[in-house]
Amino acid sequence: MKQQGLSGVLTILSLGLTVSSQESEAAEAFFSKDGEKVVVAVQYEGGLVEVALASGEVKAAPLPAEFAEKPAIDSVARGSDGEALFLAQDAIWVWQPGSDTVARKVCSTAPVVGPSSVFVSTQPGTPFHDYLFVTGSEGENTLNMGTFYGRKPGSKEGFVPVFTRRASESAAGAFSDAGRLFFTCKGDLWEGEVAPSDQPEFDHMGTLVGARIAPLAILNTDEANGGGLWVENVCPAGKWIYTQSSGRHLAAIMRTPMPAKSLFSFDYDEDYSMAKHIEVMSQSLAKTEIITDELEGIFGFCATEVEGKPKVFFCTHSYGEGTGPAMYLWEGSGEPRVIGHLPAE
Repeated sequence: MKQQGLSGVLTILSLGLTVSSQESEAAEAFFSKDGEKVVVAVQYEGGLVEVALASGEVKAAPLPAEFAEKPAIDSVARGSDGEALFLAQDAIWVWQPGSDTVARKVCSTAPVVGPSSVFVSTQPGTPFHDYLFVTGSEGENTLNMGTFYGRKPGSKEGFVPVFTRRASESAAGAFSDAGRLFFTCKGDLWEGEVAPSDQPEFDHMGTLVGARIAPLAILNTDEANGGGLWVENVCPAGKWIYTQSSGRHLAAIMRTPMPAKSLFSFDYDEDYSMAKHIEVMSQSLAKTEIITDELEGIFGFCATEVEGKPKVFFCTHSYGEGTGPAMYLWEGSGEPRVIGHLPAE
């Protein structure tokens, strides 16, 4: 689990590699603004908890009667005021961490079918500040509709599709503190933006414009047990983009330098040739670092940077006697360390 450079280590990686089939992705945790606490969706319990990193203390969020049967919480995101926005039962809910007030329903995710993740831009002055975004589809008819859907704050019209061409497997969106959008597509790391629609006659809120900036998906095959890893979650923090990769019984956490500027944007001001694209991806790969790997499976991954100090949190399915999953914290160097355990099942 030693941190190391990616270049020359993952020899099975290729720039042309893509993954056409992958599990749904969703952020399952986030850091508080001060980096001292983490909110985690505990899938096996169907609950939401707040973890104090210094003590390892775990506080359960009070959930309404609709959660009595412990339905899965599919995804969580931090709102502009530090609130926990979470996706469950085809709806978005909100809870203020640390509060004893019961979480309440914000809105339905209709007409989105099978919503799997929620993300939000908290940067004031950006075109979609405080808009809710989810990943999903509108049933079988998804031609040219993409997988992102957005909802204006206070809207009565529900979620509206983001027009997407030739990137129909876009998922796991995450905005940086500066409002830059990163996401996964076909198992790799992409950056882009939603260009606001200037054609109200079309039923979409904007167009997804983006490009792959780091081909991080890995596949191999052999006589015994071929496998692979592909990016499932993305978390921009500071000058890095932290990613969680998963595969069959495998998991890894890496970080890739954030490009100085977007490779693609709605207002093209450079020649984005094939050579330029490959140059950007090659530079990203050469500087990508492996934080930890050879894990059997993780959840609750999230990252932050406070005053230049990075932090990465995640949980594994390793149990102690009478305890639940182990909680790990990485603070920029060395090995991730156990800071406590979630409640037992």
